[in-house]
Amino acid sequence: MLNLETFKEYWDVAFPDLRLRRTHFVIAVSGGVDSIVLAHIMHTLKANCTIAHVNFQLRGAESDGDEQFVRDFASQYQIPIQVHKVDTQNYAQTYKLGIQEAAREIRYAWFAALMQQINEAENNKVQSSELHALTPKPQPVVLLTAHHANDQVETILMHLFRGTGIHGLTGIPARRNDILNLARPLIQFTKEAIIKYAAMNGLKFVEDSSNAKEEYTRNYIRNVLIPQLNTHYPNIHENIIATSKRVKEADEIVTEAVAHFWKKGLIAKKGILTVPIHYWNKVKGNGTYTWGLIKQFGFKPQQLEEVHKILTASKGALIASATHQLIQWGDEIQIVSNEHTQEYSVIEASTILTQMEKGQAIATVPTQTGMLQFEYIENFDIATISKEANEAYLDASKIQWPLLCRTCVASDYFYPLGLGKKKKINQFLSNLKLNPTEKKRTNILASGDKIMWLVGKRIDDRFKLKPTSTKLLKISWKEKP
Repeated sequence: MLNLETFKEYWDVAFPDLRLRRTHFVIAVSGGVDSIVLAHIMHTLKANCTIAHVNFQLRGAESDGDEQFVRDFASQYQIPIQVHKVDTQNYAQTYKLGIQEAAREIRYAWFAALMQQINEAENNKVQSSELHALTPKPQPVVLLTAHHANDQVETILMHLFRGTGIHGLTGIPARRNDILNLARPLIQFTKEAIIKYAAMNGLKFVEDSSNAKEEYTRNYIRNVLIPQLNTHYPNIHENIIATSKRVKEADEIVTEAVAHFWKKGLIAKKGILTVPIHYWNKVKGNGTYTWGLIKQFGFKPQQLEEVHKILTASKGALIASATHQLIQWGDEIQIVSNEHTQEYSVIEASTILTQMEKGQAIATVPTQTGMLQFEYIENFDIATISKEANEAYLDASKIQWPLLCRTCVASDYFYPLGLGKKKKINQFLSNLKLNPTEKKRTNILASGDKIMWLVGKRIDDRFKLKPTSTKLLKISWKEKP
């Protein structure tokens, strides 16, 4: 049963962080019975609300009629209203989307923009108040949608048929606070209870004619499949919702176990996320564990089988998502972002000297992937100079400031110490048997138009110390773990 008392009881349990009279709510109102009832209840409870209506212009005069109906409802109850009118058909064609997908993108993008606008307006109002120091900070705006228990059942069945896995069977969450700050206060109540509330309170509403079109998957499940199933399982709604609650509990347990497993297996090596193949093989073929890892890197459930294959693929094999790549590299799988940030930083002599004038023997300059340390040395013995790759000992008289620390590019070349001829840096790195990701993370330190150090690998022969050198610049490299 739905009334003010049962609604408030559920609200207090499901949304303890949301104060009805302190939070500003944007209510998505189509004009249908569900959203009209939600708006009426929130208004009756004296909540601070704005009605938001989207006219998708998909049903001609009917769409315009729905808009006018919602405007009249808002006027009757003196609730502020915002309306967004959009050519959905054109949007879908432009972005090559289905109508339902396009409508969803449109409405949630607009809801987000509207909520941000209200947030900014309320914050500005407080700032402009003479007593703003004593005025409580406004609570973030929350979007309310009128999803109900029947929507929950339909969604769970759709996810079951699509094979979305255990999480999909948990259904529609009552609360979200990620991309959108959203609550669904009718998710506990059935369509029948909502219709009864409307009748008892004399509420009028509109019927969307597209709800009867069975070419939409949800409508087919709602209007054909569930009624047929209901003849064999009279309590189908209650049973599915009860099962989804148990599945949600199980999903939370599974999620915690999977996260714990990968927390122990994920290793950051030289800034690259890696998983040892022997560790991954502990759950090889287990879709639940694999999905628990790869979903956070943009992969889709349909890629599970291919991801498992990469464990036994040849070195260098990869599989990509929209945001990341999984690369097979010997005895490990590397997880690499598709967005590689280029290093490009200018190091002025004054930066080094200023630190040294303050009494520091060693000056430090941070980079994206590590730390460069600079030290001038005047009394030295060439024979005792360290040959560690992460230390460069250079003739200070040959260095032209400022220096440039940047990411390598394909055309770069230098004269590696001891080689006696120039060599492309890409070839030099390949000879070191570095994987592609490590290559991308390697920087060069240039003086003028000359590369004087392939950082952490080899100095350039043109900057080496000679018996006649009187002052050297020692540069050390510490890479981020």
